This record gives sequence, C-alpha cells and structure tokens, in this order.
Amino acid sequence: MNRHHTLAWIAFSVSAAAFVVPAAAQFPTPEVPKSEPEYMAKAKTAAPEDIVSKATIIMPQSHGSAKTLQSGSNGFTCMVTSDGTPACADANGMEWFKAVETKAPPPEKTGFIYMMAGDTGTSNHDPYATDKSHWVQTGPHVMIVGKAAREMASIYPRPMDPDPSQAYVMFPGTPYEHLMLPVSPVKAPTH
Repeated sequence: MNRHHTLAWIAFSVSAAAFVVPAAAQFPTPEVPKSEPEYMAKAKTAAPEDIVSKATIIMPQSHGSAKTLQSGSNGFTCMVTSDGTPACADANGMEWFKAVETKAPPPEKTGFIYMMAGDTGTSNHDPYATDKSHWVQTGPHVMIVGKAAREMASIYPRPMDPDPSQAYVMFPGTPYEHLMLPVSPVKAPTH
C-alpha cells in the first residue's frame, strides 16, 4: 500500500468515529492518584475496555522509574500523565511522548494515542508554555502523532485557539504538531 493510500486509510478509519463530541464533554481531574488501585482505575478510563484490558499499565515512581501494574499483550501502554490526564499509547505514541518530554526530535513514525477521558488542557501554541495563553481543553479524543500526522496536518484547522469539538492541529508549526480528533465513546449494543 503506498503512502497516500495509507494516509487516506488512517484518516478514513479515524473519521468514522471522530468529530462528534457529547454535549457535556467529560474532563479528568488534575490529580494523579497515589494508591495503585485508584491509579489503575483512572488509567483505565483512557481507552476502550478492549484496549486497556490487554495493555500494559505503568505508574511513575518518585525516583523517576515506572512500576508495571499490569503486563499487556497488545502493544499499548496506559498511564496517568503528570497533569492527571489518562492516556493509552501504542509504542510509537510512547516514543513521541518521550520526545516531547525530553525536548528531543519526534520519531519519524506514526503513533496513536487514546485520551477518552479528555484532557486537563494545555497551551496550544507551545508544548512547554507555562502560562495559559491559547489554552485549549479537549473532551474525549484520540491523537495521531508523528510522521502521518505532520503529513495530514495541512488539511486540518490550525488556529492557535481551536474549537475543541472539531478536529484540529495541536502545537501547529512546531516539531510536535499532531492531530486532535474528538470522539464520542460508543457503547456496545446490548442484546
């Protein structure tokens, strides 16, 4: 499959669920739970049950390492970020997170990140901003990061103050720009 077909497939696959945000979007609290059971419960709100049940769940420790609370088999890692946002990322998404955290160049790979509990907000213009300028808080969403996101970004809105109920480019014009795709969690039908 060539690169353009791959990008079109990614965009089509995500757009099937994207662009619909519930009227009362949920947002996580900024607290990072201290007990392992509470931490696990919050981390598990990041993605659909099919993902989190087979994902590795890690909890940062005070000395900088991470403790594995659940060993996974699907390539996703779930956590609660330092600002209290539950997130589940595939291996490439985890590399991207590490690059942002360490101010390293982002990987030349495409990653996928679930944040189905929403986020606690950030300044859209700069991943390292300490003020609340161009502040945006997004409800339940998924993110496409890395190479495909940068290639696809030209067709998505790039305002500094985006409408978080619509797809947009976060951190536009920086090496860490990525696609934010709001979604509405879909409940499986009961029979």
